[in-house]
Amino acid sequence: MEISDCSNISTSPYGCISDSRLVRLGIKSYYCRNHHSKIYQKMRNLILFTLASLLILSCKQENKPQTDTIEDTITETTPSQKKIETKKSINDTPKPTGDHTELLGYYVGSFNADDYENVYEKKGSFSNKINIAIDAIKNDSIHGHSVVAGNSRPFKGIIDVETLSVKVTEPGDNKYDGIFEFTISSEKNTITGIWIANDKNLAVPKRKYDLNKKEFTYEPELNLDFNVEYDYNLSLSNSQLDENGEMEAINPKVIGKLNASTQTLNNTDVENLNKGELEVLRNLIYARHGYSFKNRKMRYFFDSQIEWYIPISTDIRDQLTSIEKKNIDLIKRYEQHAERYYDYFGR
Repeated sequence: MEISDCSNISTSPYGCISDSRLVRLGIKSYYCRNHHSKIYQKMRNLILFTLASLLILSCKQENKPQTDTIEDTITETTPSQKKIETKKSINDTPKPTGDHTELLGYYVGSFNADDYENVYEKKGSFSNKINIAIDAIKNDSIHGHSVVAGNSRPFKGIIDVETLSVKVTEPGDNKYDGIFEFTISSEKNTITGIWIANDKNLAVPKRKYDLNKKEFTYEPELNLDFNVEYDYNLSLSNSQLDENGEMEAINPKVIGKLNASTQTLNNTDVENLNKGELEVLRNLIYARHGYSFKNRKMRYFFDSQIEWYIPISTDIRDQLTSIEKKNIDLIKRYEQHAERYYDYFGR
């Protein structure tokens, strides 16, 4: 028996004709079973497709980028940590922190002997260039450090926020430590005051200073100042005493044609320089980075002859560029065999 229309035949819950009806109708039951199997496969495929879709959606959710950026997750660092993390920061003017941020920064100028009584006898320095750095002010507390004559010393103390008068002390574990007393002028950007040594037996136990606020930036192009036309040699001396006669001399015009921070020097550039000229050429690299000189000859030269020079650090080795390191090695080799040149200086 063939069936052309099954619409009037009762079906199972799956839409198939029941086996009993098929038997009575004389139809083989494999027709329904085969039909049932196809429906089951379709449902199974639908379920598998749904599960696969849910799995893919779940994976996308897990791999979705976080809304926070890398910058948002960086923890805040202190100014001292920032200096360690970036090379340039070591040479930068202190970053404003706390109160009265407009007063923070470098104050630079001459650190002069207030009493000359023992300077000649004890062969002290009449004057050195000093940098008093105010690093932080919080309420009536002030913190900073001084850089002078190859020494960098921290200080802390009290500030009167009304008069801007300050008294700070250095740690006391260095023979050159003492007490700074000064007044800040926010209008003139100056510091004026005195320093009194803890050790009263120093060649200069008391100094005075009138300093101007300055910004420091490493500028490799800086060189000897030729706004003034030099027609004479400059002297190099380990003493600030008023001396006349024959002294070590350098030709600033010769050195000024070279820059060991911006150009790679070769043998012909330096082979005819005298020992003093080689020393100045090499130490110009350090001066550009704000190195504070312990060596008196170089300190007196840069303190007095180089207007742009600001002492900010006693160790700038990690700030040197590859060109500068290469040139330093070259200049040192020639320094070993070069001769000093002397000229007559007098009134």
